[in-house]
Amino acid sequence: MINSQRLRLALVALAASAAALTAVPAQAAPAPSQARIQSVATAQVASLVDSPISPMRCRDDGQGCPPVKEPKDCNNNPAPTSLRRMSQHIWDRMAERKISEQELQDAVRIGARTATCQDNGRWKYELGMSGGLLVVIVSWDGAGVTAWWVDPK
Repeated sequence: MINSQRLRLALVALAASAAALTAVPAQAAPAPSQARIQSVATAQVASLVDSPISPMRCRDDGQGCPPVKEPKDCNNNPAPTSLRRMSQHIWDRMAERKISEQELQDAVRIGARTATCQDNGRWKYELGMSGGLLVVIVSWDGAGVTAWWVDPK
């Protein structure tokens, strides 16, 4: 994560210099074609800074990079009614938090009517069970992401 504009520009200049050095053999005075190659390399590296997928495209206010949204927005689709697959992270949380696969499937199946779309494009399911409130996060394509219990107080 690069938060300083000066540092980003220095990295762009360094990358452009490296690209120019590897593209053209070293000589005493650069020929016009070498200068043109260097300006093209500088433009290519500079375009990376403005790319939406570039790690160098971060805000300068010290807050870091904005969160990356998933490929689809869950506002445009109905909530999945079953888990199609599960991430390794959710398997680890299930073992750690003593959540069964059946409890997850029930939370998604029953909670699909009231699931809420989060800002990051994932669905949040909440279902009250005997162990408390079970919260399950599911990606837009039905993959289980994480789950946890909210203890009743």
